[in-house]
Amino acid sequence: MTEFSLQDFSLFVRLAESLSVAAVARERDEHPSQVSRALSRMEAECGLRLFHRSTHGLSLTDDGHLFLEHAKLISGNAARLADDLASRGDKVLGSVRISVPCILAEYVLIPNLRRLIERHADLGVSLHIADRPVDMSTEGIDIAIRAGILPRDTHVALKLGSHRRALYASPDYLAARGMPGSPGDLARHDLIANAAVTSHNQWPFDGDDAFATFPVAGRVLADNTSAIVSLAQAGLGIGRINKIIGDELVLQRKLTQVLADYEDTTEFDISAVTLAPRNRVPKIRVCLTFLSECFAGFR
Repeated sequence: MTEFSLQDFSLFVRLAESLSVAAVARERDEHPSQVSRALSRMEAECGLRLFHRSTHGLSLTDDGHLFLEHAKLISGNAARLADDLASRGDKVLGSVRISVPCILAEYVLIPNLRRLIERHADLGVSLHIADRPVDMSTEGIDIAIRAGILPRDTHVALKLGSHRRALYASPDYLAARGMPGSPGDLARHDLIANAAVTSHNQWPFDGDDAFATFPVAGRVLADNTSAIVSLAQAGLGIGRINKIIGDELVLQRKLTQVLADYEDTTEFDISAVTLAPRNRVPKIRVCLTFLSECFAGFR
């Protein structure tokens, strides 16, 4: 008879996400051989090869994909049961997985995260740092911090604040290349484009009918917003970034705003999105309170 534990299913899901025995072993503070033996035992239990193994890591077999569907379902149901039981009390216990865009992780969430950890000794936090939208239910995300993206009907959004974007470059870049006087001057400058979210490469302007929107191909591209900030600071060109963060870097003399007279004033909401039944769970409630504090400067 085939028997698996909840720990087996959880381990399998993490292996399928990371495709690395070594990475999962580090997370679990175990030797890689222990993880490999656990995987081999699961394969022996069901009599199937679940992963292809190579020097480049793991890849799921067809049987592995089927196993993963059930493993996610079982692990998710177990987590929801634990959360539902916890919601009947007030104890903050367990791990919360938070999805957050790169720039907000680096400049807002991570600098403040110690406060949350110190408040709740039994709380764990797993950060999923990426600019792409996530499927919360299938990827096991408890809270998704998103800007300008409306949740589905099955989600609940808590508004944390709002922001807009503006153009910035380093003082050294502008000293060498000059300050653009109008949006049309951007054609003679190095521009930093977003390789992941192509809609961010249509730069809007107020007050210039000829260049209401400037399409940016980008001499240098990056696939996340935090890297765009770093590239701008390094003098690689002009980038369009979060204005609150950009203005703070201006105060630190690391960046200078470009074309401020033509700045687009469109505001985008920043929200913490949760699955509707889970926002009552104590560990998620305290994280939402913490996030509201972190983004106080965005209101």
